[in-house]
Amino acid sequence: MKTLNLAFLAMILFLSTVVVFQAQQKDVPAEIESARHALQNAQNDLNHAGTDWGGHRVNALKHIEAALSEINQAEQYARAHREMK
Repeated sequence: MKTLNLAFLAMILFLSTVVVFQAQQKDVPAEIESARHALQNAQNDLNHAGTDWGGHRVNALKHIEAALSEINQAEQYARAHREMK
């Protein structure tokens, strides 16, 4: 019985530590994640749209890659400047 109680106590202590640690770290804002997913979905759609678009589909894919890169750089900047915890 004591072993079970100790295991239960250890589990609660572990979970509370995880919750406190996660509370100290904020995730990426929902709007940034939404934008990233929208860009990834657009990228996927364009990749499956065929090839007869006069080079414009390829250019659009390049712009999406650039936008995804900007999002990644923005996150790195925010972390470095403690705007995003």
